[in-house]
Amino acid sequence: MGWDTLLTIVAVVVCGVIYLLPSYIAFNRHKENRWLILVINVFLGGSFIGWLVALYMATRTAAVRGIKSA
Repeated sequence: MGWDTLLTIVAVVVCGVIYLLPSYIAFNRHKENRWLILVINVFLGGSFIGWLVALYMATRTAAVRGIKSA
């Protein structure tokens, strides 16, 4: 196994981690729609826009639902 092979393996692993980063963030933050984010990330993440949408969904804060007082 030469250096070229090792470098290729490292590059593939790094790219895979970056590719799945939105899903990792969503599952780590226990988002309600984490499975939807995973599906968007896996199937549309190949396009940069799909990856950005998944990243946005994973990092946005949840809307605070206030209780209306009388």
